Formats: sequence, structure tokens, C-alpha cells
Amino acid sequence: MRVFLAAIAACFLAAAAWAEVRIVNSPGDGYLNLRTGPGSQYDIILPMRHGSLVEVLETKGSWSRVRHEASGNVGWAFRKYMVAFDGAASVRFVYSPNDGYLNLRTGPGSGFAIVRRMFNGEAVEILERKGGWVRVSHQSGAQGWAFEKYLRK
Repeated sequence: MRVFLAAIAACFLAAAAWAEVRIVNSPGDGYLNLRTGPGSQYDIILPMRHGSLVEVLETKGSWSRVRHEASGNVGWAFRKYMVAFDGAASVRFVYSPNDGYLNLRTGPGSGFAIVRRMFNGEAVEILERKGGWVRVSHQSGAQGWAFEKYLRK
């Protein structure tokens, strides 16, 4: 899957080298609606699957007009449910089935202070590894360390 995503992203990025590429991040119901206009009152063109790639064409407030990579369809999507994608295979999603969150810490170990809770489905980008711990950049912009066992592709 990682090689497949990287290959698709490379082609997608080459076609639009200047474009902002994002990943649909909607783990709750598994999709994000692509709509005919920038608002929930507009018709649904396509439910875009969690983890799919989109190219941002323009943004108006909380909505972005995007091109869905897999289908080629163009429409509007709520920006809150899309996270940055830089073409690297380093994006992961929090998955902690017992309590629904993972602590982001100031250092690589459970003895370090908690920066924030990261909830299931939220995206992080891995920046560095140390043992079973990874330094990550959370979708909120916060950075810290998390136990890698609770991160999924």
C-alpha cells in the first residue's frame, strides 16, 4: 500500500507540481462528501474515501474546491477533514482502540510531559524515530513524541 500510494502521489504531484495536495481524513464514517458548492446545502457529487488524495484548486473559508485524484471529479469539500500531504509515506493516523486517544509527549518515553491528546483518526506525519517512539507533527501543528504502535496507515 505504501509503495502504491507513493507512486500515485508522485504522478499526481508531477502533474500539478505547484498544487497543494491533501489526504481525506474522515475515519469516523470513512468518507468525505465532494459537493457542487462550498457548503453542506449543495448536492453531493461523490463520497471520497478516507485516505484518498485530492488536489486543492482554491479555498473559500472552511471549504476547498478540489480535484479527487482517483476519479478526476472536481467539487467542494470541507477542509477540516483533509490533512496536508507532502508525497512522503510518513503520514499515519492515530489508532488507540482501548481509550480512543494517544498522548503526544515532550520526549520519547511515558515519563515525559503530555503536550496534548491525539484522538483516533487524527493524522500525524512522522519526523524521526527512536526505539518504539516517533517524533511527529500533529494535524493541529503541535509536535512531540508518540508511541508508534498506536499509529496506522
